[in-house]
Amino acid sequence: MKLQLKFGMVPAILLLAFMPALAAPWLGLTFKKSTHENHLALNVMGVHPNSGCFTAGIVAGDKLIGFGGKPLTDMSQITAVISKGKVGQMVQVEVLRDGKKIPLKVKLTDRPDDISSLTGSAVGSKMAEFKKNFYKNAEKRKEKPKATLLDFWATWCGPCRKTLPILESVYGKYGDKGLEIIGISNEGTDVLNAFYEKQHRSPYPLYRDADQGLWRRYGINAVPTLMLLDGEGYIKGVWSGVPNQAALEKRVLELLQ
Repeated sequence: MKLQLKFGMVPAILLLAFMPALAAPWLGLTFKKSTHENHLALNVMGVHPNSGCFTAGIVAGDKLIGFGGKPLTDMSQITAVISKGKVGQMVQVEVLRDGKKIPLKVKLTDRPDDISSLTGSAVGSKMAEFKKNFYKNAEKRKEKPKATLLDFWATWCGPCRKTLPILESVYGKYGDKGLEIIGISNEGTDVLNAFYEKQHRSPYPLYRDADQGLWRRYGINAVPTLMLLDGEGYIKGVWSGVPNQAALEKRVLELLQ
């Protein structure tokens, strides 16, 4: 059975728009939207320990009710400042805690590569650098892909084998338009090379995660698991199972445009 793609899902928590696609400053919060005095408020669910919000004293359970000296009425108040802001810049916020309104100044900080400890998901983190363990088609690596699709797979996995021709088709359509696909397995070199020669010659780069470092870092516990990265290497989506090709292509095209 094919699974529909579900990207960026963090149960009951919205990933804050303070985490843009490009490397940029952030506030480092996760939240649920709510209201306060008939206007927008954000119930703080988590605070990254290396963020300006943490340093300013914001904690889970606070309610962010003001931004930039004004009541919070729309998310654009925040995204407009963050998207143009610089690391070290101070922004004024107001939180509600135990019924009291508390004005705070928060310093914008660098967004860390790994935010999984905050969100409980690989989505939003930056993909780790690959080592020199490409066993096939390493010469096809793109210097600056617009989008990258990672396929964590195994030769013994039936759904993985069904996924391979889908990825080959997608790569054939969009490989010359900026899409990179990388197959990642942790099996032995002999097994992988034999599969490549006798079963399926994937046309894109193939990587052997010999020490399972990538599998452990991103909590890969099922195959196939696919990850979609943007042009800066940030993870935009993670899902398991044989993908629906039409849905996959639609998401890829959003990053290629």
